[in-house]
Amino acid sequence: MAIGTTTSQGTAPRTLVVGLGVSGLATVRYLAANGVPVAVSDTRDQPPGLEELRRELPDVALFTGGFDADAFATAERLVVSPGVPLRTPIIQEAIARGVEVIGDVELFLREAKAPVVAITGSNGKSTVTTLLGEMAMAAGIHAGVGGNLGKPVLELLDDKVELYILELSSFQLETTFSLRARAAVILNLCEDHMDRYESYDDYVAAKRVIYRHAECTVVNRDDELASAQTEGIGKCIGFTMHAPQDG
Repeated sequence: MAIGTTTSQGTAPRTLVVGLGVSGLATVRYLAANGVPVAVSDTRDQPPGLEELRRELPDVALFTGGFDADAFATAERLVVSPGVPLRTPIIQEAIARGVEVIGDVELFLREAKAPVVAITGSNGKSTVTTLLGEMAMAAGIHAGVGGNLGKPVLELLDDKVELYILELSSFQLETTFSLRARAAVILNLCEDHMDRYESYDDYVAAKRVIYRHAECTVVNRDDELASAQTEGIGKCIGFTMHAPQDG
């Protein structure tokens, strides 16, 4: 079902937000505020954020109840919400056509001016992200804290922010390409989201993106697989529950 088939810009939308919800709505708000023609497609009839979108941005084209083939065919860029698997056939078709497929974190990184601390892991990432945010506040640092936890990343953008502290899920990292974290950590790794990934190796590979181009990598020396992800990477700091070893 299509709702509102034109945009306020009067042109066919070139960016399609795939999946509404919290992050999808934040993405639409961000793009519309920057004058980018945008449409939304969601498989659900009543996705979260639907009423807010209708109220705030009534001219944005919205396709619900299934992924609209025409909306995908005319899109030059897909911004895929974390809950939507990239292996979805219509997204794979877009990738094969050379359509840019990114997520809201990628949009955020292209604009964010302050350094980023990036945190992922199978367990404990929300706790660590929250703790780092409290530490930054206690140190008098104006930090933006969110991502997979709390506020969507695009709502954190602010020139006054001195440091971004982001919890990033494997789903978010799949569509992130510009991350150059000041510090990054994979806290631990164990089998998770196996309904989403074809193999455990694919899940680990998604997590490993967080270390790409990181200035400093932090690694759990007590987790053999997590520790192995920093092999061949530059500066690395380890942590452990055991006594430190020389060297």
